[in-house]
Amino acid sequence: MTPTPATVCVKEVRPHGTCTLVVLCGEIDIHTAPGITLRLDALTYTGGADLLIDLRAVEFMDCAGVWLFDRTRARTSGRLRLICTRPATLHLLNHPRLRLGFDILDQLPAPIAPQAAA
Repeated sequence: MTPTPATVCVKEVRPHGTCTLVVLCGEIDIHTAPGITLRLDALTYTGGADLLIDLRAVEFMDCAGVWLFDRTRARTSGRLRLICTRPATLHLLNHPRLRLGFDILDQLPAPIAPQAAA
């Protein structure tokens, strides 16, 4: 059985301190974006998700990727941060005409431990 495009692109989903780390890889385009969107929708279902999406292993991304991250950000009252170092992807995410204002990091931050209940 051949894996779906989203299965191939979503390399890992795991807790990272107080947030959820989603590691994506490969190509994010019109073919793979719907499946990735379903995975991100499941993570933002409750609305308060704090997502950290690692794009460092993404080789190509077009406007479908921009759309799915903007949609994910709109679905959550939590935080959405992207980790990206690829110049072409950064150019797309920071394009001045799009005015997206994504919180973009260049490396995986240290995990913040959840606070103990008092």
